[in-house]
Amino acid sequence: MASASPVPPAAPSPRPRSSGAGASAYARYRAELAAGRPRRLVIRGVVMAVAGVAGWIVIGFEGGLLFAVVAGAADTVYQWRRHEAVRTWRRGAQGERRTARRLRRLEAAGYLVLHDRALPTGRANLDHLAIGPSGVYVIDSKAWSRDRRITRRGRYVNVGRRWGSDEVKSVRYETRSVAAALSGRLHTPVEVTPVLAVHGPHVPLRGLSVDGVRMLRASMVAGWVLRRPARHSPADVARLEAAAADLFPAYTETEHPRSR
Repeated sequence: MASASPVPPAAPSPRPRSSGAGASAYARYRAELAAGRPRRLVIRGVVMAVAGVAGWIVIGFEGGLLFAVVAGAADTVYQWRRHEAVRTWRRGAQGERRTARRLRRLEAAGYLVLHDRALPTGRANLDHLAIGPSGVYVIDSKAWSRDRRITRRGRYVNVGRRWGSDEVKSVRYETRSVAAALSGRLHTPVEVTPVLAVHGPHVPLRGLSVDGVRMLRASMVAGWVLRRPARHSPADVARLEAAAADLFPAYTETEHPRSR
């Protein structure tokens, strides 16, 4: 924060408690899973009945029972595999929780780390928000498949078949929103650093820079933050923490449906 515009000290207050990482992603996952469940159960019942009759005709009662159980299990697996939305939200929630565990190192070093936070406006959310002596960080978790290749071509980075710039649009938007909200509340410019915490594919140890966003292995994020020089006094950090707790409530406490 700029030192030219001092802000009156805020009264000491307890640190805010963070909501669970990935909480809203898991809520969306459960909602997606529940959608269409009655229809799926009817179809599974028909499949089991047909298989059971076929097994009873060919082998007998025990064969019919076995065929029905196997058919029901097979249909369950098939429905799960084809339900891409369910898998996407579940994978995202798991990635956020793994990142949260990695960020405990920051908390041990005195940083405030908030998870699954809502922005003052819009439907986007913050996966993780870290505040400490070296600055304010918006950290976005990405749980990608291991076979997805991240490659650099000159000044550009590709993530699989997508431009890296496309993959960082959301965290750039969230970072601008956080900076604007904190600057407005504290009446002084606040710089916010965007970070992409990647699970799955290989990322160089030193990370990559994509349109001003630092892309790092999730395991490297905490160490990278801690190595950066201090730029805020304890008083500044306390004011930033208090403002963030008020401006960015737990996402699951809002009425906005989560959007990624």
